[in-house]
Parts: sequence; structure tokens; C-alpha cells
Amino acid sequence: MQVTREDISPCLVALEISVEPEQYAGALETARKQIARNTEIPGFRKGKAPAALVERVINPERVISVANDRVMPEAYTQALQEQDLTPWDHPEVELLESSAESGLKFKATVPLVPQVELGQYKEVSVDRPVRQVTDELIDHEIERLRTQHTRLDEKGEDGVVEDGDYVFVSIQELNDNGEPLGEPTYNAAVVGENVPDFDTRIKGMKKEETGEFTLNYPEDWQEKERAGKTVRANVTVSQLYAQVKPEVNEEFAKTVGEFDSVEALRQEIRSSAERAFNEVSDEQADMELMNKIVQSSKIDYPPQMLTHEFQHRVQEQFADLKRRNTTFEQFLAQNSVTEEEYRQRLTGRIDWDIRVSLALSAIAEEEKIDVSPEEIDEQLDRLHESENETAEELSEYLSTEQGRQSYIRRRRTNKVLEFLRSSANIKDVIQDPPQEGAAEAKEAK
Repeated sequence: MQVTREDISPCLVALEISVEPEQYAGALETARKQIARNTEIPGFRKGKAPAALVERVINPERVISVANDRVMPEAYTQALQEQDLTPWDHPEVELLESSAESGLKFKATVPLVPQVELGQYKEVSVDRPVRQVTDELIDHEIERLRTQHTRLDEKGEDGVVEDGDYVFVSIQELNDNGEPLGEPTYNAAVVGENVPDFDTRIKGMKKEETGEFTLNYPEDWQEKERAGKTVRANVTVSQLYAQVKPEVNEEFAKTVGEFDSVEALRQEIRSSAERAFNEVSDEQADMELMNKIVQSSKIDYPPQMLTHEFQHRVQEQFADLKRRNTTFEQFLAQNSVTEEEYRQRLTGRIDWDIRVSLALSAIAEEEKIDVSPEEIDEQLDRLHESENETAEELSEYLSTEQGRQSYIRRRRTNKVLEFLRSSANIKDVIQDPPQEGAAEAKEAK
């Protein structure tokens, strides 16, 4: 047997394997005899028909197929041993040649186990972005709560439409001659949030009043059938309400969360925001830490690893869309991406996740970080003591081999991250508040 090797990448090798005619001819003969023993010919018991008769009914392609099924795995295993290769997954096999005269030749493209050469992973300097909770941010959140608890007060006969009012209107489109075009439509709107022509014209109108509007829709209007068009319509105000936001007082504080005072509400907002900001800060610091470790390391993995994970995540995505009764086309439109952009972004995320996972595994091995059986038992004990239904389900899952292995992987990853954080030089960096949020907070005040 001869083996020609081509190193395509550090984790992908092509082996061209040739089996000599003599060896292959023997395999063909063995296959032919095997098929003959199992071939039924009318008038003869199985395996007892004359050889000449059997030869006429045996399919030569079937003989080659049976011979290849026997010879190729053996030749492939021998080639791996000769080349000292450890495959990560099954190879892609291409049959190049097979006959008694020429022997057998095939190509096996072999994905190899990932290779990781760790760079610096201890005492890595990392900036941890810290966002402070300002009074402006708290004011902005309180204003959001006021908007959420806004009530609608119906305006009387003398009430007129003003900015911020909530109106119910009927809209009857007109043709060029001012005649009704189709049936009227009924809409609810907040004055000041619509086509400028509509908001300008409706101000000052009263309930039950009708006015003729000329509406110029922008090119980027969300209703495509009206985008960039000019529409004439009679608009009638059928209902008119003033939006009334609650005053910020003790009653308001009790309404939004049963707080004793406005100060107690503000303190809860501050505490919740600090917890949320700290979580985000920790995540960003972890991401920068892993980014530096991955960039300083040499990580190679077979392309099949990315392909398998890509297929898995796409299947999960489509299952989720099906549960939400959403098509893939609608999903792309909602996220303003093309299918190619979606594929590129998903591929990039998977590549990053794989490299991080391989780096963490290599660090765990280097630092001998593992999860002991006692840790799993302790987790099970805590779950058994809990009366939470979710804890019961998790306890049952951890009692299975799949569940234990899943827990071990997650726990090992967390332990490696804890080790990396403890050895890293993490510096808190105060961030300026977002300009948009600050502006909104000032407007709320």
C-alpha cells in the first residue's frame, strides 16, 4: 500500500491511498465468493449453484462495492497509523480508481483534532468599562414609568386637538375629483408622532369635526403602498383624549411598586441599574480578556467543526422561528439583513465561540482545572433540598449521563474564567453616559 500526504491546513490532511492490484484482486475474489454464497438461483439451494451460472448473475459493481467496503476502512486505518494522525471526525472519501488490473485508489480528506498553542493567559491587563448610575438616568426611568402609567381623559365638546393628545379618527381617501375612494379606515394616533401634514392639520380640530387633509408621505414611510405618495383625505375626529401623566408623589410610588416614598422608588431604580450595569461590565471585561487570550494564542481547528456547529445553530434558529410563527424571510427583514449577511455574521460568531472554547479547554488542561464528583453531588444535594419545580427538573437532568457531562462542561468553564479573572489585571474605567440617554433625561426633567 502506498500513501501520498497533502497537508491542506494544520487540522486538515488529504491522504491518497493506493492498494496494489494483487491485494485488491484477493479482496474482489473474497467479495465474489461472499455474494455467491448468498445468491439464490431458481432450481438450486442457496450457495449450491454451479460457479459458471453464478458468475453470470452476479453484478460486477456489487462485487466492487463489497470489496471496497472491506478494503477501504482497513487501508484508511493503516494510513492513519503510518502517518501518525489523530482524526477529529470521519473523513470525506473520494473513490479514484478500482479494478482488478489497477488495484484500488481513493482519497481521504481527514479532519484532525484541534491544535492550541496558548499565548499569555495569566496577568492579562483588561479594562472593565463602568457606567455610573446618574440622577439623570433615574429621572429618565421615572419618566418612562410615568408614561407607562399615563391615563386618558376624554376631552369635552369644547376641547381641541393638541400635541400629545390621543385621537381616534376615520380617514376617507379621495380621488382627484374629491370623491370618496373605497371604504374609510379607522386609526388611533398620538398627535405629534405622525406624518407632519397630519399633525399640523389636525391641531385645533374638535370632536366630530371633519377636515380635508393633503398628506405627503416620506419615501421611507413604513407602509410601502403609501411611501413617497400624496394622498387627499377627509379626516374625522371621532374620539379625543388628553394624555395625563401621574404626578411623582407617594401615591405614584405605591402604584408602580408599592414603595413607601419617591426616594425609596429612586433607590430601587438605582440599585437595579447598578446590578445590571455591573453584569454588563463583567461580561465586557470577560470578553476583552478572552479576546486578548485568543489573539495571543495559535488556535487551529478542522473546518468541519464550524460546519457542524453552523448547521446545529441554523436548525435551532428555524425551530425558534417556527414556535414564533415567523418565516426566515420575515426574520431577515426584521433584522435588516440579507441572507448572506446573516450567514457571515453567524459564521463569525461561531468561529469566535469555537476559539474561546478551545482556549478555555487548553487552559483547564494546563492548570489541571476539573470538576470533581463531589462537586456534582453537592449540586444535586442543593437541588434536592429545594422545593422549586425547576430545581426538581434540573435534578432529574443531572442524574443522567448527558446532564452530568453538560454540568461538568459549564462548571469547568466557570472555574477557568474565575481563575483567569483572579490572575488578570482588571482596571475599572468610568464611561461617560450615552448622549442620547442624557438628552432624553434632560427633556424629562
